[in-house]
Formats: sequence, structure tokens, C-alpha cells
Amino acid sequence: MKTLIWMTLLILFSLLLNTDNLHARSVYVADRQEITQRTGPSTDHRVVKMLPSGTLLTVLEESDGWLRVRDADGSTGWVLQRFTTSELPARLQLERLQQEHENLREASGGALGRIAELEATTRQLENTLSETAQNYAALEQEHAALLTEAAHVVELRQRHDTTTVQLEQVQTRVQELSSENEQLRASERLRWFLFGGGVVFTAWFFGFLTGRMQRKRRSGLQY
Repeated sequence: MKTLIWMTLLILFSLLLNTDNLHARSVYVADRQEITQRTGPSTDHRVVKMLPSGTLLTVLEESDGWLRVRDADGSTGWVLQRFTTSELPARLQLERLQQEHENLREASGGALGRIAELEATTRQLENTLSETAQNYAALEQEHAALLTEAAHVVELRQRHDTTTVQLEQVQTRVQELSSENEQLRASERLRWFLFGGGVVFTAWFFGFLTGRMQRKRRSGLQY
């Protein structure tokens, strides 16, 4: 029986606490250095603790410009309502914005680093592309020069072949002329040989006849 009574009281007490929480609202300590939290709704009551600016408080009760509040530690007391605000104090807003800015800066730091890396890679690729374009232009010039030289080589080859044929023809003609010259020389030598032989024979024959005639004349004179 006693156990049932205690359970009933606990349930009622929980319901009362939940009812307070359902009707409770939150306020902040306004932009002051600190405010006092007292045991009752007047400056005559004892100070329980000091609450710094921006402290989040849950309002449990209101009375003649005073609020009974509960802080994050669970302690309750009374504070002057005019020292509280339903909006986040400017200092806390600034701190929150600064923290958000810092978080964004840290979060974007990796992205900025990646962007810088990509920009450096892009510049490197642009430089490589420029060098490649210059090398390609140089190769184009060399290719054009090689084509010109190749055309000259073909022309020189054709001229060489033509000259070779002409040279062979000239050599053949020279050989023919040499043969003809040799034949002419042989014929001339033979002619001169025959001419000389004829002269010698004529002289010999003339001498022979002259000698014979002289012998005849001598023989006639003796008789």
C-alpha cells in the first residue's frame, strides 16, 4: 500500500515538472558583464550566484518584473527580467558568427589549396602546351626543309643518272674514236712504210740499172 502511494506521488511530481517544462520559455542574460541570481523576487533576497552575459536560462515563473529561472546546471533562482532578452545577445551573435566564419575558412582552406594546386597545374600544362606548340612548329619547318632537300635529292639523282648515261655514251664514243685513231695510225704507218720501201726499192732499182748500163758501156769500149 505504501509503495503504491509513493509511486503515485512520484508520478504526480513528474507530471508537475513536465507541465512546468511545457510552459517554460528560454531567455538569455543580456549584454552586461554579470547579473545576480537571488533566492527570491527582490533585491532583499540572498544572492545565489552570478550569471555571465549570454547565459541561457529557462523561465519557470514571472512575478512583478522578476523571473524564476533554471540555468544549465539545474540550479534555480530569481533574476530581474529587464536584464534578460529573448534574442541571442549581440556579443554571442558576434562570437557565433566569428566561429562560423572560422569554420568556413578552415573548411574552405582545403578547397582553396586545391584551387591553388589546380591553378599551378593549369599553368604548368599551359607552359607545356606552349613548348609543344613551339616544338611542333620547329618540326614543321624541319619537315618542310627535308621535303625541299628531298626534292633536290630527287632532282640531283635524275641529273646524276642522266650524266651517267651521257658519260657512258661519251666513253663509248671515246673508245670508238680511239679505235679509229689507232686504225688510222696503223694505216699511216703502213703507208709510210710502203712509201719508204718504195723509195728504197726505186733507189736500189735505179742504182741497179745505172750500174748495169755503166758496165755495158765499159764492155763496148774494150772491143
